[in-house]
Amino acid sequence: MKRFSYILAVFTVLLALLTAAMPWCSPIVAGYLAPLGLLVIPLAIFSTLTTIIAVLCRSKAISLLFGTACLISLFLCGKSWAVSFATDESTSHSLHLISWNAEGFQLNKDTLQASATFIRNLHPDIICLQERPHDNLLHRDSISAAFGYPYRVFNSREDEVLNLAVYSRFPLSNMKEYYFPDSYNKVLQIDLQYKGRTIRLFNMHLQTTGITPAFQGNNLLHTYQLNAKERNRQAQLLAEAVASSPYPVILCGDLNDTPISYAYRKLTAQLDDCFLEAGNSWGGTYQPSNNLFRIDYTFCSPELKTSAYRLYSNCWSDHRIQYTIITSL
Repeated sequence: MKRFSYILAVFTVLLALLTAAMPWCSPIVAGYLAPLGLLVIPLAIFSTLTTIIAVLCRSKAISLLFGTACLISLFLCGKSWAVSFATDESTSHSLHLISWNAEGFQLNKDTLQASATFIRNLHPDIICLQERPHDNLLHRDSISAAFGYPYRVFNSREDEVLNLAVYSRFPLSNMKEYYFPDSYNKVLQIDLQYKGRTIRLFNMHLQTTGITPAFQGNNLLHTYQLNAKERNRQAQLLAEAVASSPYPVILCGDLNDTPISYAYRKLTAQLDDCFLEAGNSWGGTYQPSNNLFRIDYTFCSPELKTSAYRLYSNCWSDHRIQYTIITSL
């Protein structure tokens, strides 16, 4: 029994180390290892319990091994948990931003009206939507009328799903679109003219996991790995676009990956995670998993200060609504 416990402890440590190293691997290798990002929370729970048991059994070597795995996994979980002492200040130079995967408003005008009313009551300056429905399903004019903002931008190539929209109180210019090969996913780049300053805004929706509550494929693991590899390539291209910006950057949207991923690591190499800067409590955004997984993000350049970050659960989509206040403008 003691030998089995030792082998299990060694395996747990190696699994924790491999998970921690995965975001630093090449995009292809990280894609193969991507499912490890989903195991961080179970690994943290398991290693914590086994550490306690090993301590109670007074097994020093096994306690040390499980304890090491526990510390690594809890550290990794920390990217989905925030404790902030931000002042939540809002000044005349504060930019209020909403980012939300609207899931097509469930192709329902009542859902559109209810969600738009809720968002308008938050008084955002910018609204970035992912999964805007095709015009044939719910026309952009109806969506624009529901939100009522003077400036708006849509992706020009209409897909059946996964379209993007940006609404703004301030002028928008120099739109650029990034379409990825063999994918409905895309990124909108737009320059925001804010009180005499230019900010480059990216609204993203990267490669979906392919795994939803309705998934009926034969090989869930293979599907997840293929999509992760594609998402990593997309994150590389997006990181290059961010690096080339002559202006401060705000990047928001649906990354479709956890904080323990190549895509997250690649983007946060240049940008701050607004949730970690000014959020509080657990940051899960995917509602069908009871908000266990954090896959939606708002990032900004280090020279921009995040004074507030909130998440709103809702019945209109499978994603929570992100609300961010940025003050150093």
